[in-house]
Amino acid sequence: MRRMALGTGLALLLAACGGPSGTQVQVSLVDGLDNPIQATAAAYRVGSGPFQALSPTGLGQYRFTVPSGENRYTVVFRCPFFGTLASQVQAVSYELTLAEATSFKARCPLAYAGPEANLNQTDDNTSGQDFAGGVGQAYSATLVAPLWDEGGDGRVNDLPNFFRVPVGQNREVAIFGQIGATYYFGRALVNVTSTTTGIPPIAVSPVGGSFATTDPALAHLLGKEVRIFLGSGTTFPRPSSDPGDLYELVSFSGAQGRLRRVPGNALASPVDTAPPSLSFSPSVPTPGAGSLPTFHGLTASGFAGTRPLKGYLLALNWTGAFWQHLVGQGVLGAATSYALPDPTGVAGLEALKPTSGDFVNWRAVALGLDRTLSQVLGARPIPQYIGGLFFDVLNRHLPLDLEAAEASGFYTQP
Repeated sequence: MRRMALGTGLALLLAACGGPSGTQVQVSLVDGLDNPIQATAAAYRVGSGPFQALSPTGLGQYRFTVPSGENRYTVVFRCPFFGTLASQVQAVSYELTLAEATSFKARCPLAYAGPEANLNQTDDNTSGQDFAGGVGQAYSATLVAPLWDEGGDGRVNDLPNFFRVPVGQNREVAIFGQIGATYYFGRALVNVTSTTTGIPPIAVSPVGGSFATTDPALAHLLGKEVRIFLGSGTTFPRPSSDPGDLYELVSFSGAQGRLRRVPGNALASPVDTAPPSLSFSPSVPTPGAGSLPTFHGLTASGFAGTRPLKGYLLALNWTGAFWQHLVGQGVLGAATSYALPDPTGVAGLEALKPTSGDFVNWRAVALGLDRTLSQVLGARPIPQYIGGLFFDVLNRHLPLDLEAAEASGFYTQP
């Protein structure tokens, strides 16, 4: 009898502590510089159950439990906006299986929560290279701007008076430009406070190396925080061989594309940038009044064996609102239709549904990756997003080889 009592007591203790009754999911909500930020509202559901409000356990930290017997969940965040965009509605959401991810970072693409310093010192001579007769640019995590001649001395080596850098330790500021056929590059890590108006001069040197790609591409250098455009074509300057840097190469063929991020010390020339040949033809019928849409034809083929289909990025955009949603292939299984989850019954998320008469653009992107979703979503974000391709999964700082096919359309909300 005593042995039974001890067993019963242990079971009760485990149950009180949560015990082995489920799997905990941990999500960190961050801005483009990996700073934790608080959602305007958040919700989650288990399986196909009802959405429940999700409160943070700390700044930007959200946690919930998927009970034993369930293997998928959905989590939704309404992102905060700042400054002139404060009235906008933006949401990011994910429906994944436990095998796809149990701990990751949800990134709000257009939000930056921290203060910035305005480096407005006049005639600062920050660039060690004079770009008179050429073109020079200055880069920070949040801004790209041309160098100026502020002193009227004919030397184009000054930061413009509107140049901004995030406040913090070891912030990256870079200079990149071209005079004739010669490229120049330099950068520094600087400590910035809210009252900083200038930084020490940055040594800038000629770029001696170059690399090629097999197919035309858009190329960027991704530093610790900066994204530097290197040009388009098949031949590019190679400013850095630092293993912490990534070379980002994007090639397109119609509505299909390939994105590669290669470490600076592993860049072999030529880099294979051949775009994929994929098959993907989804559709979105006009939903009923008061309803969110269902995506049909979510089946894609033609992905390379090393870059299998991992899921779909789905997005809605209407006046004043943007919502991006990632659904893992493990959730869909053999299904080819997917109804966008409706969390609008949760307080604070009511605006995540178009109203009657709204013109709604939809997008669907099939993703083939050489990484697991957990690896990609767990990586830190890149502060500057990729033009129109600013989906969360694409914008993480890690080596990657990705194939994608995109489709889009529109409807008027009944």
